[in-house]
Amino acid sequence: MTTIKHQPFTKWKPYEKIALRTFFIYAAITIIPLTVSFYKQDFDAGFSVKNYPFRWLDVVSQNNPWFFSSQGGKNYLGWAITLLASFVAGLVWTLIAAQINKNKNILEENGEADNKLYNWFFILVRYQVALRMSWFAIAKVFPVQMPFPTISQLNTNLGDFTPGKLYWLTTGVSPFFEVFAGIFELVATILILFRRTATLGALMMIAILLPIWFVNIGYDAGVELASLHLLLLSLLLLARDAGKFYDILIKHQQAAISYIAAPVFKQGWQRIARLALKVAFIFLFLLYRGYQYGQLYANGKTFKLPLDNGIQSFAGFYNVEEFRLNNKAIPYSPTDTLRWQNVVFEKFNTISIRVAKPFVANTKNNIRTTEYYGNIGRLFYGYEADTIKHRFNLANRADTSAKIILNYSRPNDSTFIVTGINEHKDSVYAVLTKINKKYPLEQKRKSSAASE
Repeated sequence: MTTIKHQPFTKWKPYEKIALRTFFIYAAITIIPLTVSFYKQDFDAGFSVKNYPFRWLDVVSQNNPWFFSSQGGKNYLGWAITLLASFVAGLVWTLIAAQINKNKNILEENGEADNKLYNWFFILVRYQVALRMSWFAIAKVFPVQMPFPTISQLNTNLGDFTPGKLYWLTTGVSPFFEVFAGIFELVATILILFRRTATLGALMMIAILLPIWFVNIGYDAGVELASLHLLLLSLLLLARDAGKFYDILIKHQQAAISYIAAPVFKQGWQRIARLALKVAFIFLFLLYRGYQYGQLYANGKTFKLPLDNGIQSFAGFYNVEEFRLNNKAIPYSPTDTLRWQNVVFEKFNTISIRVAKPFVANTKNNIRTTEYYGNIGRLFYGYEADTIKHRFNLANRADTSAKIILNYSRPNDSTFIVTGINEHKDSVYAVLTKINKKYPLEQKRKSSAASE
């Protein structure tokens, strides 16, 4: 049997009972993945769980409600429908509970059952916020959420980025700011896990999530509704004490913030299980995952970019000095839709090609971790290199059925001559000359790292 100690509340008003049950249901159905698509997804394609098993923790942390990813992360109608459905269910629950409690004792009528329910609601909301925010925090403390711009991105026109992608890149330019934001988020996450510091943690979460929500509105950055959802949950943790905050902040009167005591279990195994679950959550989602992300960052990798290494000596920016299609020389023109303008070999296994063909920016949330999300002007190919046969096998990152086979020779260390067949069955010949470009963003980063 479980006994719950708490700081007594005044008698719950009818609208408070309905609100409690409404948001209890809302918190429950938004933490449990209820869509079939979640279970049918290719977890390895989305999270690389085969090579990085700890990413199953990210799967759990990012099991977003159905309305998060649809309509570019701005499905407010779906969110409103979910709230409305929760309200209807909460109203029915309240009416049924009132009918059942008609003959209960005065203690129950004065809110004991509602206080118990609120305690479980307090647990559910705190752990949902911590579950989701722990990933964001750790991915910023070890700055892999918004990595430094790649060579391809450094050579993409500013106007070819969407506002959301541009915001992510400019944040990635400043690892110091990203780490600072991550530490702030991590501290708030830790505080919200403990009852005595949960109020402070919720206040910090609100200070974090409110500007994040506005940034996503202003930049159309893709997680607009996700940040609003977490903001709402953080506000709900403080809602019961709204009057006390008013007394303290506006009326400048003394008021004691409520302390919600933990459930007290009479059985020893129950007490051990409760403690074990809390310790396991902290160990897995904060300590273990934090260590793994630290290792990832130390190896210069991020899940926002391909994880397979490219050939490091090839990495760089190459100008296309000569280009032939079906043996016909095509001179350089900034408007030619067929000619390659420049080629980039990344440090990881991507080759990107600048072309002037028409592009439509892809801003679907399910491809937010790809190179081609939120920008145009370049074709991105994953490549495998056979350095014995001097051959590249390229597969388009956006359309893996589009493949190119290129044979290459290197007259010197700064030149490639590539020949082969493109995805349209046309013969291709190109001379690529490496240009050692200097990027002020990168030089500033290197000088900052050297001074540390």
